[in-house]
Order: sequence, then C-alpha cells, then structure tokens
Amino acid sequence: MQKVPLFENQPLAPLTTWKIGGPAQFLAAPQDLEEVYALMRLAYGRGWPLFFLGRGSNVLISDAGLPGLTLHLAKSLQKIERHGETLRAGAGVALPRLARAAAALGFSGFEFLAGIPGTVGAAVRLNAGAEGRNLADVLRRVWVATPRLQLMEFQAGELGLGYRSSLLLHFPHWLVAEAEFMLQTPAPTAAIEEKMRQLLAARKARFPANPRSCGSVFKNPGAGPAAGLLIDQAGFKGRRLGEAQVSRKHANFILNQGQATAAQIKGLIAEIQETIWRNEGVALEREVVFLPEDLE
Repeated sequence: MQKVPLFENQPLAPLTTWKIGGPAQFLAAPQDLEEVYALMRLAYGRGWPLFFLGRGSNVLISDAGLPGLTLHLAKSLQKIERHGETLRAGAGVALPRLARAAAALGFSGFEFLAGIPGTVGAAVRLNAGAEGRNLADVLRRVWVATPRLQLMEFQAGELGLGYRSSLLLHFPHWLVAEAEFMLQTPAPTAAIEEKMRQLLAARKARFPANPRSCGSVFKNPGAGPAAGLLIDQAGFKGRRLGEAQVSRKHANFILNQGQATAAQIKGLIAEIQETIWRNEGVALEREVVFLPEDLE
C-alpha cells in the first residue's frame, strides 16, 4: 500500500456546505478501509485527535479549525453492491446516489434520501431522515471501524435508532465503514424516479435556495410545534449576526450570506435557544455538530 499523503494546514471551509471553518492541522483522503486503518494508526500513535468529515452537511467547524488529523471521506469508501435482497454501501456514498441505485434495481423505499446532502456513514450515525421516513426504516446492519482497529458488526436493532439519534453518537471516534440496506418493495424504476422528482420539487419549495447552510439546525421537540415554527413565532426570521442570517423562508435554517464565521453562527444559535427557553420553556437541541467541541 502506498503512503497516503497528508496535507498540512489545509482549508476545511470549502469541504462543508456552510463554507465556514478554519483549517485542518493535517488532512488526508483515504480511498479504502486499509488506508483508513493506516491513518488511524498514525493518529493514535502520535497522539493526534482524529476527525471524520463526509460531505460536511451537518457540521460547524470552529474558526480555529481542527487539530490533529481529519479524514475526508466524501470520495472514499464508494462501493455499492447488491447482495441478494440487500444493498451494501460504503460510508462515503452520497445518500442521493444510494436512492438512485435502489431505483435502478427496481426497489422503492429509498426515495426520501434523494434530497439529503449527506453520506451513508454520517446518516447512519444520526439516523437521518426526511418526509416522515428515516434510515432505520431500511437499514439492516452496519460495520464500524473502532480506535482499536477492529471491524465490528451491528444489527440495526442494536444501534438504538431514534429521532436523529443512535448509540453511535456516544462513540464519535468510531467510523461507520459500510452499511447494508433491505430491498423490500419492488416497483417500476420510472415510478420511483417520478416520486423522487416530486419530493425534490417539494423540498425546493419549502427550503431556502441559498445552499450555504447545514440543513436543519435544531431537532424538532418531542411534542408541540416544530423547531422552525417556534423560531418563526419568536420573530427570528431574517435575524442577522454579521453575515449569518436566519432564513426568511424556513426559520430552522441559518444561512451564510457572505463571509459568516462559526462564532457568528454559534451566537445566533445561542440567542435562539435562550429566547425559546425563556418564552416557551422548550430546550431546543442542536442537530448540527460543533467540531471540535462536541468530540472533546
């Protein structure tokens, strides 16, 4: 195996959907699990913090950047293979690509993934979802690479999958390497593709056109109004802090309107949380992950 190149002081903002954040002390892009293990050994051997970054759609990277080693997986672990009545996908596979692959095989049930700009690995960890569906509906099992360089297999029922949560969130240094999904509902490919087009059109109508966001900032509370409605009712639509702005179209989106900083985004998030708690007695929980803070 050739040595995987390390890039020092590499900008991370271009690798995220928010286009925000400082540099990685070291950045590497492994192509397969063998290279992932080699880089994990390097990081742990040198005592470096280790971070995993997919398509950067649900993270806010600090303005100071990330210490240690960041593995960029958006173009890694890209295998998709059918095994009987299941479909296996590597951690770096984009969710829209997974939906298209299932459609091409003539299986419905994955259409809700077509508009989610994340990867399989991150989606499993968070039990990503949309349109009233989530990954738990189609997930069968996963393989996870651990800091001890083990590859552990878990059935979906062992992961504690809930609304935007799983037990894997308690193990941030475990990497979801591959996932297996159930192919349960045969349907004509053309009908599936038409449904995906309809879902994407509806999503486009509901959400802001500016792509420089993380998606939904907050999880919806367990009861009562959705997070976006609470934020809207509190008068936050259009609120700015520097070049960070709460969307006028959907209040659970915070947009980068130019050169917004992580500090500005965090300031808006804190103000929203404090106001909603004071006015409604509701503690809004972030869906977006702060790096490196949430992993320290």
